[in-house]
Amino acid sequence: MYAPASFKAARRETPAGRLFSGVDFSGEIPYHRSILSSAVRCGKWSEQDSREELDYLFQEWEMEQDPEEMIRESMAPVRQAAIGPMLVGRELEELCWELVTMDDPRLTAHPDWLKQFREFAWSDLDSLTMHQSARIERTEKGFQICIYNRTDYDELLAMLENRGFSLPTADEWAYLCGGGCRTLFPWGDGLDYSMRLRWFEDMDEDENRPYDMEEPNFFGLSIAYDPYMREVVQADRLTTCGGDGGCNICGGLGPFLGFLPCSPHCKPEVQEDKELNGDYDFYRPIIRLENYD
Repeated sequence: MYAPASFKAARRETPAGRLFSGVDFSGEIPYHRSILSSAVRCGKWSEQDSREELDYLFQEWEMEQDPEEMIRESMAPVRQAAIGPMLVGRELEELCWELVTMDDPRLTAHPDWLKQFREFAWSDLDSLTMHQSARIERTEKGFQICIYNRTDYDELLAMLENRGFSLPTADEWAYLCGGGCRTLFPWGDGLDYSMRLRWFEDMDEDENRPYDMEEPNFFGLSIAYDPYMREVVQADRLTTCGGDGGCNICGGLGPFLGFLPCSPHCKPEVQEDKELNGDYDFYRPIIRLENYD
């Protein structure tokens, strides 16, 4: 039985200057925000790139490809999309990992896992992950334990449908992320190096300061803030937006190119198969308001 829902209406402006109506829900759907919109243009013209910054990065890493060509190949083409009203999950949801208790038979069937858990408990580590098997994390109240369940794209879609949810399409995701902006990022074409960025933060700075890109955007959504986190979208095949699994960062390409896959205009990435990767793939549930008047 759901608690009665309460509502709080608001009107805000996107980076493209479009007004939208937002409604905060508490009770029945506590973690969603409605996004109301009409026709928007998505995509990025390469002529608007931060060319000077890219030239410096390409020279530093001795990359032979022209920066403008690289941007053009990385970005989705300019297009027009009709974005209907919807309720949108504010936060990303984890995939494949299931929260369990220590006496779960799926854990006790693996003495080697339990041995590693005991060793972890006496260590100074905050977490321990056994690849696609089990995970234990230290919390204020003790320990949180999860096991890994292999899941594919079709199973995710079926689960969401059974619960009355959907995934955003790539065009809807681009709008939720960028609000129809015509720059590489919602704030402009270059990376703001004054921001505290995950994977590039100064270890001497205030640890309590939040990561800037993780803060809620103009729609109240935490979206496209970590290149290692790919957001699964609705498509004919398993497709992700908002990150590359950390490929550019691992390749040593620095903050700007490292976070370029987080651009709302970066091409959606079609994965080779339909199995989800619980370490890199995440999802955001939405509810389309088809008959909204």
